[in-house]
Amino acid sequence: MTAQGKVPLHMTTQDLRMLEVFSSLQEEELERLLPLAKIRHYAKGEILHYENDEIECVYFLLKGIVKIYKVDRFDNEIFLYSIKKSALITEFSCFGAIQCFANAECLQDCSILSLDLNGLKELFFSSPAILMALFKEFTHKTKELQCVINREIVFDGTAKVAHMLDRELEEFNTLKKQDIAYMLNIQPETLSRILKKLHRDGVIATDIEGNIVVLNHSRLSEIYQ
Repeated sequence: MTAQGKVPLHMTTQDLRMLEVFSSLQEEELERLLPLAKIRHYAKGEILHYENDEIECVYFLLKGIVKIYKVDRFDNEIFLYSIKKSALITEFSCFGAIQCFANAECLQDCSILSLDLNGLKELFFSSPAILMALFKEFTHKTKELQCVINREIVFDGTAKVAHMLDRELEEFNTLKKQDIAYMLNIQPETLSRILKKLHRDGVIATDIEGNIVVLNHSRLSEIYQ
């Protein structure tokens, strides 16, 4: 069963404005969204939705980290991407309920805002600003999925590591090596070999605190582009 989270909390327009997607909307437009919105808290490890679930709301992350993943026919998890604060979680459909593309699990305690899908569609006809704000957010999510396709189909192991070092170095340095290998869908041993080679080639170094420092960003980008 999909987790329901704790009892929804009372909301204000300021809660909506916490999301970057709605930050530029006028107060009047936020007031129109407010009746459609709920905030719930989810504990670490709770499932927001499973692949192929049908839901009738659009989820946004206010606080925490959510993991998006699929499961293959051998019950192996395939990590797709993680979602951080102030971002769209679910896909969107203009026709009926949303059929979830993948599983969504809370990696930390999370605060999640939901908007009623049917009410949202009705607003599109009377509020172009709300429609445009959500359209930009959906476009951003599509680009994110394109990055996943590149990583899993086009990139080899070295390109995956180079891309993460170049684009998400801070996150790389906060994670354990086994978690990084899981996120990139490579073996921990493969990750270690790639990092050693990048060290030997003078592309990266390790500081006194054990964090990776990029010495040659242009070389990293050459590897994955």
